[in-house]
Amino acid sequence: MNNAIHKWNEKYADDTLVFGSTPNGFLVEESKRLPKACDILCVGDGEGRNGVWLAEQGFDILSVDGAENGVKKAIKQARLRKVSERFKGLCVDLLQWDWPENCYDALVCLHLYFMPEDRPRMHRAMLESLKTKGLIILEVFHPDNVGRGCGGPPLRELCYSADDLESDFKNADILFLKETEREIAPSSFHNGGFGKVTRMVAQK
Repeated sequence: MNNAIHKWNEKYADDTLVFGSTPNGFLVEESKRLPKACDILCVGDGEGRNGVWLAEQGFDILSVDGAENGVKKAIKQARLRKVSERFKGLCVDLLQWDWPENCYDALVCLHLYFMPEDRPRMHRAMLESLKTKGLIILEVFHPDNVGRGCGGPPLRELCYSADDLESDFKNADILFLKETEREIAPSSFHNGGFGKVTRMVAQK
């Protein structure tokens, strides 16, 4: 287990939902682009707040995260919210995973971060996991968010600008790409506030 996964596994150790159960706002906005009842891969899905919500909307979900405690809680949430038949949880280190190819209609990646040397490879794997015309919905913190105290990675090199994403997804059709500010809800680890994020929707 790498250090980042170990850290998140500890954060997810108790029964509290660290980030609550409300889905990411950008995901809710952009979910209208998704084909009905499609297969979606949710990477870095943590405790499942986004994947379980998508299952409630009628999508079939594979929720993947490296933290075993997070995956267990996601599966439990799916059961409690009566969408277990549409929701599968998988615990795997994404850096070591044998990524599927040409399998999914959409991929959701919300606040999942990689070291600069790994980021392009991981983003390439995400794109290759999609069927032709498959969609990626992605939101991350922008480097300028560092130091604001509203969450996110503490180092600029772990955050992504629009230029970073444009480079990594140069083989995709970028439908939407924007650096913007939004309100960040408080969590167990910070008081919230206004954060700077980078948002993208791309199509294979």
